[in-house]
Amino acid sequence: MNRRECLRTLGATSFATLFSGTTAKAAEGRGKWDDESIAEYTQLLFDWLKANFKKRAATLGNAGGTAFKLEYDYMATTEDKKRQRIFERFAEGRLSDKAAEEHITTCLTEFERVRASLAAAEAVAAAAWKDDPDEAVAREGRIYDSTISAARLTVVLDSSRSMKPYLDPLRKEITRDFSSAYFVEVDGCALTKVAACPWYYAAPVDGVNPFTPDRHIPKVPTTKDLPHSTYIRWTRDAPAALECMVDLMKTDALYWFCDFDDDTREENIIQLGKKLLAQKTKLYVHTLDKKVPNLIATLAERSGGQVVRKKI
Repeated sequence: MNRRECLRTLGATSFATLFSGTTAKAAEGRGKWDDESIAEYTQLLFDWLKANFKKRAATLGNAGGTAFKLEYDYMATTEDKKRQRIFERFAEGRLSDKAAEEHITTCLTEFERVRASLAAAEAVAAAAWKDDPDEAVAREGRIYDSTISAARLTVVLDSSRSMKPYLDPLRKEITRDFSSAYFVEVDGCALTKVAACPWYYAAPVDGVNPFTPDRHIPKVPTTKDLPHSTYIRWTRDAPAALECMVDLMKTDALYWFCDFDDDTREENIIQLGKKLLAQKTKLYVHTLDKKVPNLIATLAERSGGQVVRKKI
């Protein structure tokens, strides 16, 4: 069985059914879902969960003062040759349909068990947390032709295919004067839905309680949630990335680089605007050559930021 045949079914669900409602989302920028892309994005979800849990465990030890051990069973390093072959064959697309389903379900179930243990430990640490009264010190720097003053500069980068070539030069330009700027990438810049996963874009911030539940994934997706599709939706959630910078990263200056090729809704812009203005966060919107939507341009100006139209 080749890689394309690996996940022909998940239990009684055929790929025709599995694709229902997800093909259009994938087709926006990545082509239609097929067996190979489903396996690829399921594994990307697994990789993100492992890395995220590892960081959370480290934060519990460093900021919470209590060591936390991530206890995996099925996914732990093992000398069991049979289990090793399962992981190898899954990666190669050589598991039977039933075995692939069992493997995915077992991994997701174990991730949820570990997540629940982490959340319980974080609840204890959150209650014991003492706020740091010290304010971050603002510094002034240049980003191309703009002078920006910020203590916590955050940057949201549109990583869609058309914008990818410009991201490295922009990172270099920003970090020249703002070495501690916090960057996140979003595949696209659509503002058409309510933010669904701000926690996906979050990281610990000096002086901010890192253990509150709003900063972390509330539940690991199940097989019925279509984990591959769920993961790609996280990576394309521009409203979540922008709101995370304000609500969770506590930024005082937000630099948004995008092409505005995607749709926007006035309600979403107003929602973001209320958050920015309430926190006195300056919005800088950088586009290469396209005109910024009027309401976003007005918001940037009113916040104390600006619109930047500059080719890189």
